[in-house]
Amino acid sequence: MDNSHSRPVGVTLAALLFLAVAILSLIIAARYVLNPAGNQEMILLFTRLKLPATFLNLLAVPPLISAGLATMLFRGLWEEKVWGRVAALFFSFIMMLAALAAIAFFQVFNFGGTRSVWAAAGSFVLFAIIFIYFLKIPWPDAEPESAFVPQEAQVMPSATPAAAPPTPSQSLFPAEMTQPEAASAHSAPTVMTGVAAAAADTIILEPEPAPPSRPRACLTAISGEDRGRRFEFSDADILIGRHPTLADVSLSDPTISAQHARIRYEAGQFTLYDLDSTNGSFVNEQRIRMRTLHADDLITLGAVDLIFTTYCQD
Repeated sequence: MDNSHSRPVGVTLAALLFLAVAILSLIIAARYVLNPAGNQEMILLFTRLKLPATFLNLLAVPPLISAGLATMLFRGLWEEKVWGRVAALFFSFIMMLAALAAIAFFQVFNFGGTRSVWAAAGSFVLFAIIFIYFLKIPWPDAEPESAFVPQEAQVMPSATPAAAPPTPSQSLFPAEMTQPEAASAHSAPTVMTGVAAAAADTIILEPEPAPPSRPRACLTAISGEDRGRRFEFSDADILIGRHPTLADVSLSDPTISAQHARIRYEAGQFTLYDLDSTNGSFVNEQRIRMRTLHADDLITLGAVDLIFTTYCQD
C-alpha cells in the first residue's frame, strides 16, 4: 500500500536509502560467494589472522543478513508503519556503531587504505543523520482498533407505495395507542411520540417526566419568643426542636425540647409525631402522640403556638 501522499519526504528518502543498502549488500554477498579469491586484501588479512581461506565464503552471511533487514526497513518506512520507524531508529544506531568499529579496524590492521576509512566515516555521518531525524520528527498516530466504523442505522424503503400524509383531523397512531393510560396517584402517564411512515415502524418513548414536588407547607409562630417567624418546608421529614443544628425548624423558646416533634409527609398527607418531649405536643388544644394535620390546625409545642397551613403566602 502506497502512502506517499502522507509520508514525509525524509521518511521516503530514508526508505530509498535502506533499499540501496539492501541492493549493495546483495552485491557484496554475491561477490564473496561467486569469487571468494578475488579479494586479495581479505585473503591477506585471513593469512595474518591465521584463519583458513575457506572461511571467506562465510563473509557472505553478514551482507545477506543486512540485505534482509534493510528490505524489511524499506517496506516498513514505505508503508508508514510505526514498527518501521522503530526498526529504522534501532538499525541506524547499530550501523553507527558498526561504522565506528570499521574505522578502528581499518586503522589497527592498516586495511583498505584511506578510501575505506573515509567510506566508513561517511556511513557513520549518514546513519547519524537518519537516527537524529527519526528522533525529532512526530510519529504517526496509532492505528484504530478496528477498520470498520459503525454507521448510523439506515431505514430501507418499503416496496409498497408510501402512504399519504395524514390530515390534521387524523391521528398518527392506531386507536389503541391514542387511548390515555390510567394514571396512578404516584406516577404520571408515559408520553409516546413518533413519526408514522410506511418505511419504519419505530416508536420513540420520551423519558417519563419527574413526579410533581410534594405540597409545600408552612408553620407560623403566633406566640412565644419566635412569634412572627414563618418556616416553609416541603421535605418528607421535618424535625422541630430547640437544637440549633439538628432541628429543621429551630425554636428558641426554653419550653421546647431539643428534639420536640417531627412532621412527616406520608401517603399524601402531613402527620405530626411527638418525640417524648418534656412539655408535650398539642393539636387544636388536644395532647397527641401522633395526629394527621389539616390546613389551619393550631399546633402547641411547650409555650409556642404555631399555625399549620398547606400553602405559603408570599
